[in-house]
Amino acid sequence: MAEIAILAAIAVLKQAILVLGNLVVQEGCRMSKLKEDMEWIENEMSYIQAYLEDVDDANGEQSESRVEATLLTNIRVLAFDVEDFVETYFPRIGSLHERTGCLGSCLKSATCVLCHGFAIHNFVVEIEAIRRRVENIPRVRNAYGTNNSTNNSGRNIWEERRHFLHRDQPIVVGFDEHIKTLMARMIDPDLKRHVVSIVGMPGLGKTTLAKKVFDSVVNDDDYNFHHRFQCSAKVYASQRPNVKHLLQDIAKQVGLAKEKWEENVEANLSAYLKGKRYVILIDDIWDTQTWDDLENGIPKNCKNGSRIIITSRNREVGLSICGVSFLYELQPLKPNESWNLFSMMVMDPLEITTDTIEFQELEPLGRKIVERCGFVPLAIVVVAGLLLRKEKTEHAWKGVLDNMGQDDDMCSKILALSYKDLPIHLKPCFLYFGLFPEDYEIFAFELINLWVAEGFVQGKGQCTPEDVGEDYLDHLVARNMVQVVRRRYDGRIRTCRIHDLLHSLCIRVATECNFFNPHNDVTAINSAKKVRRVTNYRNGVREYISSNFQTPKLRTMLSFPGKDWSSPSRKQVKEFFKGSRFLRVLSVDGHGFSFPLPNEIGNLRHLNYFGFKNHFVKFPSSIGKLKNLMTLDVRSYRIHIPSVIWRMKQLRHILLYKESNLQPRGRLHMVSKCSFHKNGVSLPNLQTLYVVPRKVLKAKWLRNFPNLRKLGISYVTESIIEVLSNEAPVSNKPENLRLWNILGDSEVNLTKLNLSRYEILRKLHLQIYMKRLPEHGKLPPNLIKLTLVCTFLDKDPLVTLKELPKLKILKLGFKSYKGRAQEDRINFLSSKCWKLLCYR
Repeated sequence: MAEIAILAAIAVLKQAILVLGNLVVQEGCRMSKLKEDMEWIENEMSYIQAYLEDVDDANGEQSESRVEATLLTNIRVLAFDVEDFVETYFPRIGSLHERTGCLGSCLKSATCVLCHGFAIHNFVVEIEAIRRRVENIPRVRNAYGTNNSTNNSGRNIWEERRHFLHRDQPIVVGFDEHIKTLMARMIDPDLKRHVVSIVGMPGLGKTTLAKKVFDSVVNDDDYNFHHRFQCSAKVYASQRPNVKHLLQDIAKQVGLAKEKWEENVEANLSAYLKGKRYVILIDDIWDTQTWDDLENGIPKNCKNGSRIIITSRNREVGLSICGVSFLYELQPLKPNESWNLFSMMVMDPLEITTDTIEFQELEPLGRKIVERCGFVPLAIVVVAGLLLRKEKTEHAWKGVLDNMGQDDDMCSKILALSYKDLPIHLKPCFLYFGLFPEDYEIFAFELINLWVAEGFVQGKGQCTPEDVGEDYLDHLVARNMVQVVRRRYDGRIRTCRIHDLLHSLCIRVATECNFFNPHNDVTAINSAKKVRRVTNYRNGVREYISSNFQTPKLRTMLSFPGKDWSSPSRKQVKEFFKGSRFLRVLSVDGHGFSFPLPNEIGNLRHLNYFGFKNHFVKFPSSIGKLKNLMTLDVRSYRIHIPSVIWRMKQLRHILLYKESNLQPRGRLHMVSKCSFHKNGVSLPNLQTLYVVPRKVLKAKWLRNFPNLRKLGISYVTESIIEVLSNEAPVSNKPENLRLWNILGDSEVNLTKLNLSRYEILRKLHLQIYMKRLPEHGKLPPNLIKLTLVCTFLDKDPLVTLKELPKLKILKLGFKSYKGRAQEDRINFLSSKCWKLLCYR
């Protein structure tokens, strides 16, 4: 897992080199030596990263040797130290530069000379120490021969999976409908594609299902399918297969003569199969390249009824091979099916009477065990096998329940293979799910912004970091490592979560490599000074902050609502801010802070993400010192924010109070002093401004947000309508616009509203007393989703809305229309919309 630490170190090194490059331009050779040293370290780190990837490729499904494990641990510690070193010294050098506008002018002061000289001296000493440690890595690697791994645990998994294909049928529960559907596809004469892909996360029973279908069509006289196929074969591909050996194995099973498959197996096998009606099962394909290579020996586009079944844990692989029409996605068992499987596995049929009595007494514990397995068949089978070797007592079963997720069993190893196969840039993104509580529904928008704040995601070309992060999330979903809970109106991911078993994997891997620690682990260990990320699932933020842990290297703290809703004291928060100078992410949800935040928040110079939800929030003016802050999420009931935020140019997302609190005549507790000099408002990177009252937002400021994607405004005025309707759009990038007039009793003249120039706008929410909609020609031309609430329309809106060509979702909310929509218009819209929701 050292590669994750290397990635973080390289990221901060690049930023440091950029700063030094600017100083070299201004100060000449004064900083050039430091810049050269930093570039040398970055290059070495890049080589180390390449080495780690080579080791991973060489080991394949095997785990590293003990020597390699020790070396990787040392590399990880080195990478962490490099990250700490850069983030310790560069703010000092940068602050000297910022304080006077030029480092040279600062050096005119004797005090600055001493401070600067001391910082540079320590900087040089640290660089030399790091250089020696970096140079020691190849010496250790060469001296102890780390390239020769002797650990065969991964090989054992390969052998176990390969032999499983040729064993007798295991107990199968919950697959009846799946088998029936797949059988129909196997014999369907109209089936044009001859490949069927079964995909899903590890442990769901893809191999068991495929094997059941395969064996039925080959051997089962009851179905009379075996007359349809003249030859058959089943092989296990594995993570890094030898394609030639796979083709030779297929050739043997289908009956190709030995002299034919020993030489030129691809051509000979392909020619042989062209004259046969065959069925072939290829289990556990990891990538499309493996399939491309196998196709050289298997005829393409067979129209004689031949079939190929493949299984893969990667949805993209299955989709690429057979297309969406022949993709079969397996899901976890239903609770009752899981319980049936568990019951069949743990009850001894030879002692059915005694076992039944004992089992009934243990049923409550058994159901908890099944639930802990996440309804995944492999996990249930593994745990049931463990229980069979133990006494049927409450104590024994409770011990198994308490230790689930910690044992190095077959299920854990198979899940770990999926993590190991992830590209290096996706590994920290996946582990980040472990920072959230089990079964927690995570908003994709929030998750991606956290990744960006951590430095896991950078922009590429014209793509913003947020766009790249969304692509990363899509890849994790395609690999069946992440489950989509809800999708947005345009099909993109709205919320997601990971399976319980994968959540356990995240925690296990993360704690092993010091990626993060759950709060209870921090309290139990003596190495709190090494903690870099901490999460509080249940205990609340007060317990952690009031415990006064010394975690000087802390980068991230996430806290979720717990039983204790009390807040730490202001003094404790002040001390926490003082001792957390490296903090990048601070997200605290659901804890009632009842005091203004202390000025020491300004010391968090590295803070990129600040989330304070469901609090009383009063910021000091020192928030303006947070030069790296990108996301400010303070969706709270009462907010006090100084006007300096409108000049924090690096801000990308500002989220204020919840829309659920925007009730007619509701109290608004946002306070802000907004006296600016001319052109004082400038947020060139701002993408999200949601929800902001017009009393703290002047209409003309909207033109200072050129990259705005999501905008929500309450207390909408006609001046805001006028700016939005101008011939020149405030931004060419808005995708989501929400306008409220929460007073509820004042009519805004929307006849001037013209959003036709916002061609990217897909989602529009209007909650304004308006009586009449704008003409359809003034609405966004590519609008997909429209919500109307408390608009009190006199005229039937469907007259206008039926002219919108791309409208798919229409929500007519409370008091949106005074009359009753004509039935024929509703039918027309229903036929073209995915969703038509009407509330009166």
